[in-house]
Amino acid sequence: MATRYLSVKEVATILNISIKTVYKKLDIIPGYFNLGGMHFFDEEELRIGLKDLATRSKKTSSKIHQTRDKHGLMK
Repeated sequence: MATRYLSVKEVATILNISIKTVYKKLDIIPGYFNLGGMHFFDEEELRIGLKDLATRSKKTSSKIHQTRDKHGLMK
């Protein structure tokens, strides 16, 4: 199955937040990468990352570390 990449607008719709808020939260929304000045989200990484954030304890969720995704790009 091919990887699907989401736009900022699609992520805003999924999370029920504004596009402006997505841009403000790029550093903590999982699956994000920048390619040639355009912003994309790996759909699978986004969903897995959100599920992980939702199931972490409150103590550890405040310490989100940037890591590389399966494409070798920073999340």
